Amino acid sequence: MSDQHSANLHHNPVDVVRGFYAALGRGDVPAVIALLDDQVQWTEAERFPYYSGTWVGPQAVVDNLLKRLAADWDNFTAIADDFIVQDTRVVSLGTYAGTYKKTG
Repeated sequence: MSDQHSANLHHNPVDVVRGFYAALGRGDVPAVIALLDDQVQWTEAERFPYYSGTWVGPQAVVDNLLKRLAADWDNFTAIADDFIVQDTRVVSLGTYAGTYKKTG
């Protein structure tokens, strides 16, 4: 387990998720990856264009989501403004926006 990951375990889970979205907004991919658990399980909403089941691990999130977002969208933003928390599990709700490169 990395030192960064160990440090994240001591933070409030919502703060970790907020930090994730802040890093995403800055385009700071190393910080995004550092906030993800080595065994993160990530599932996009079924009707989201990049849905393909559940991805496991930070590299899967980078490959299946972040790289595709960067390739397909200009000015993509994702803003989480509501959180549902149970123990260390956090569900974030919010909005995303951007300009799809192919159609403008």
